[in-house]
Amino acid sequence: MATGLLSSARTYFHQAKIHAMERGLSEALGLLTRSSEENYSRIARVFTAFASNETQKKVAEYMETYLAPGQPGAVFLHHLADIHPNFRRKFISRFITSIVFHDNNHSQRLKDGREIPIPAAMVISPTMRCNLRCVGCYAGNYTQRDDLSQEEMEKILGEARELGIRYFIVVGGEPTVYKPLWDMFEKFNDCAFQFYTNGHLLTDDKIARLVELGNAVPALSIEGFKENTDARRGDGAFERILKTMDRLREARVFFAFSATATRFNVDDIVSDEFIDLMVEKGARYGWYFAYCPVGRNPDMNYMPTPEQRNKLRLGINRIRKTKPVLVADFWNDGPLSEGCLASGRRYLHINNKGDVEPCVFVHFAVDNLKKTPLKEALASDFFAAFRGSQPYGKNLLRPCPIIDRPELLRNAVAHYGAYATHEGAEVTITDLAEPLNQYASGLREVYKKVWQEEYGWAGLLYGDTYKLDDAADDGNFAGCPLCR
Repeated sequence: MATGLLSSARTYFHQAKIHAMERGLSEALGLLTRSSEENYSRIARVFTAFASNETQKKVAEYMETYLAPGQPGAVFLHHLADIHPNFRRKFISRFITSIVFHDNNHSQRLKDGREIPIPAAMVISPTMRCNLRCVGCYAGNYTQRDDLSQEEMEKILGEARELGIRYFIVVGGEPTVYKPLWDMFEKFNDCAFQFYTNGHLLTDDKIARLVELGNAVPALSIEGFKENTDARRGDGAFERILKTMDRLREARVFFAFSATATRFNVDDIVSDEFIDLMVEKGARYGWYFAYCPVGRNPDMNYMPTPEQRNKLRLGINRIRKTKPVLVADFWNDGPLSEGCLASGRRYLHINNKGDVEPCVFVHFAVDNLKKTPLKEALASDFFAAFRGSQPYGKNLLRPCPIIDRPELLRNAVAHYGAYATHEGAEVTITDLAEPLNQYASGLREVYKKVWQEEYGWAGLLYGDTYKLDDAADDGNFAGCPLCR
């Protein structure tokens, strides 16, 4: 009884702090205008006031510098003033409080004594249907019968919200083919949603509804310029995406771009020309992913080489210093997140069948939310082993158990009896085992020197554990359950 009351009290005070920060940010962002220099500094002060650990303090210091007069962040805030205030008050304030200032130590104790983390976000795929057939995409051929029902979707979101998760990322397939999606945004209006989309189905009516709601924003997938985008997404895709961006910008919608780095487009997607185009079209932030060989018929030839992945890292670091747009790199930002985010440490993925996957790219599970409560799935031995093994090694530039430490995913699936969540998923740990080992070995050689020379600050943030000398190996940690 005492344990349960203590856990409830911790949850209450944590949520009170989050709501207080959200109100402060919402007020400052809601009043933002092009001439409100006082509000610019106020936003920076909110970051500083609520920074409670070394990582958050580093973020606050970065934001203070980035938002200073004459810096790219000042231009970014000028652009943000053009966004409809509904997005500033709702989505942006919730994104900052839920993601940037997520308390990694926030947890809940179950009745049997097991402790589970409260993830910052949940990724959910209500459908795997799509109106496109992109090269290398993990979405295959699905019908409406394969979707989560509206009732199932509401149940899953409700369990997550009750646990304390208020930020949801909707993927697919193409989320906008899922008819109940807009009703979900409205029903869970105290939460924030980001959905990845090709943008082709965002009609003017749908865009108007996004403005009205203010808690849901699109991230438009684009592969760089016309040649690479059309090659992967079909003829005319590039121009359709740009036209959708124009309509979103004119409606004052806050939105992002999403770029998947492949062997063929790395130079394009980190070029000044591409970023300037995204800023001009109205994208105020962006997500970068490296192609991951998972799903139906995965193709290793699409993966950026280790050298190209480093080129992506360097390009994104340059963009952050020189451009009025915020960008995140799902793999190369391991040093900022202290490694892998998966298995509930920061996020998890629920697919269209209700399977509980550690990551949107890890297509294996031991639980399904149609049969198992979310709390129990987070407490599973499968998830606990991933969390207990994170960050998998000393070099946080290699955070991924799929492509950076592929033996760990194979060990986890074999030891905990995880099932493949769709036909062909097992190829990643069977046919591609040796090619992925070779890729990981090549990446280790590239990033060992980079880590030694450029990431000394990680030792200040996380401790001397992450320091490498010339002879050091960057894994394994003692007690790592998956390092068998």
